[in-house]
Amino acid sequence: MATVKKAVAKKAAAPAPVHQGVDWKSLYLYAICLITLMVCLFSVVSVINGLLNIVFPDSSYFDAASYPDKTTAALDAMRKQTEDDNQRRAVKGLLSSLSLIAVAFPLYKYHWKQTKKTD
Repeated sequence: MATVKKAVAKKAAAPAPVHQGVDWKSLYLYAICLITLMVCLFSVVSVINGLLNIVFPDSSYFDAASYPDKTTAALDAMRKQTEDDNQRRAVKGLLSSLSLIAVAFPLYKYHWKQTKKTD
C-alpha cells in the first residue's frame, strides 16, 4: 500500500500593512528631536562664549571726556563698574544657556526614545 503524504497547508502570513500617506507621529517625534538638538547645540556654543566672557571680560570703550568728574579715582571707579557689569551679564548669559540645556536635553532624550519604540 502506497503511503500518500498529505501536503501540510501553510498559513500565509498576513501582509504587512502598507502606510498610505504621512506617518504623523514619527514626523512629530523627529521634528521635536531636531529642534531640541539644535537648541542644545546653540546653548553649548553660548555656554562656551559665556565662559570666555567670564575669564576674559570685555574691556569696553570708556570715554573719559563724557564724565563731568574727571578725577582719576572717579574714572577708575566707573571703569571698574563697567567691567563688573560686563562680567555680571556674562554670568547671567551662562546661567541662561545652562538652563536651556537642562530643559531641552531631557526633552530630546525622551522623544528620541519614543522614535525608537515606534520603529
